[in-house]
Amino acid sequence: MIFWQLFISFFKVGLLGFGGGLAIVRLIYDSIQPFLDMSQETFANIVAISQITPGPLAVNTATYVGYEAAGIGGSAAATFGVILPAFIIVSLVCRTIQKFRDSKIVNGALSGIRPATMGLIAAAAATLVKPSLAGEGRLGCGLLERLGAGSGELFTMISGSPVDIISVIILVATVIMISKYKKSPFLVLIIMGCLGAVLGV
Repeated sequence: MIFWQLFISFFKVGLLGFGGGLAIVRLIYDSIQPFLDMSQETFANIVAISQITPGPLAVNTATYVGYEAAGIGGSAAATFGVILPAFIIVSLVCRTIQKFRDSKIVNGALSGIRPATMGLIAAAAATLVKPSLAGEGRLGCGLLERLGAGSGELFTMISGSPVDIISVIILVATVIMISKYKKSPFLVLIIMGCLGAVLGV
């Protein structure tokens, strides 16, 4: 029964997940609640791992959630559920794309989906921003304690802040490096991951 529930839940994600990636984060989060009582912080970690591992975010997340909920069988059911709609839709579209290329109805539907996709991305940001920037623990506190600055002014500022100051700096630096200096996202992820690993000890 759990396998069927996982399949149906992720089939809906695959069917309605217009925009892919971050656009369907909120849809995925809501879909997994019946199976796992997962905090937003834990889910943010899953999204981060899914983003840096090979494969689409939805597939990686479905595989993980299915495994956590019902082992290998659950993982297979959730993964198959999330990829099946795309397989069916693409197969049908490939046969009819020429016919509907100039359709006003199809173009109108796509024009309506685009702003909705932006709304879904905004909802994803709302889901991820709190655990990412104000979750438990603060980057740098453990390192400062190891260096003997556990009672210093910098330590007090970092540990007492309502948001993770270093995470905010990493966020801003990432945006600047990618948008202004056109650095490779892959390179930026490696740099920021290494920085977080050093500061998180």
